[in-house]
Amino acid sequence: MKVIDLDYTFNTRDLCDFKNKDGLFIKENRLIRSGSLHKLSLNDIETLKQCNLKVVVDFRSEYEFTNKPDIKIEGVKYVNFPALAKYTVAKKKNFSHADANLLYLVDKENGGKKLLMNTYKSLFTTDVGLNAFKEFFKVIQENKDGAVLWHCSQGKDRAGMASFLLLYALGIPIEDCINDYLFTNKAMERKIKELTPIILRLSDNDTSLLTQLKDVFSADLDYLNASINIINEVHGSIDNLLINVLNVDIKKLKENYLYSK
Repeated sequence: MKVIDLDYTFNTRDLCDFKNKDGLFIKENRLIRSGSLHKLSLNDIETLKQCNLKVVVDFRSEYEFTNKPDIKIEGVKYVNFPALAKYTVAKKKNFSHADANLLYLVDKENGGKKLLMNTYKSLFTTDVGLNAFKEFFKVIQENKDGAVLWHCSQGKDRAGMASFLLLYALGIPIEDCINDYLFTNKAMERKIKELTPIILRLSDNDTSLLTQLKDVFSADLDYLNASINIINEVHGSIDNLLINVLNVDIKKLKENYLYSK
């Protein structure tokens, strides 16, 4: 795995060099996960061009990608596969949409960990979520050259589960799949730090909301386990989900993205 340093977008990394159970490695500049690309500097654009970027998959909702559209890079194909059946746009008197949405996410009753647990489960229990991952794998399988980059807003939940499933499909040991998911927390430290004073300002210094803030903007093992448990419960196993629900051609995937050093 290689972190890709961008000026305005964090949590971007190349999944290269993960070693699978057969001793094969993921090729460089082929599989890249990221946060939103709605802010990119000229330097960021040049960095992504050097990765031989060919396709960008956006898992965000229509509201998200309409209000914060990706910066387009010449020669790159952009596709949108919303992964959530419902995206709540919060409204609160005397608050901007951004501030209202942030307060909604950290709400003591329905926000924080409760919200995220339900979100993760919905990815694998709704047609919208399953279709998003099915289309994602279709793009991955059809890409013969260059890099595919996929993202959501922060690059940790929707994009995080896409990455977990992809690594698993490529035969990467489960421990490494989990470690990649949790690595996101290094990037999210910056986001949480940025949002902390905003939450305190909006809530009249209610420090109890900082726990909710961390829950929302962290990659939590409880969230990953919730997804795995619901996959096993509804679809039988991760393997069955990949092969019989998402129509993943495991052999083709490995031939396209793995190599022997």
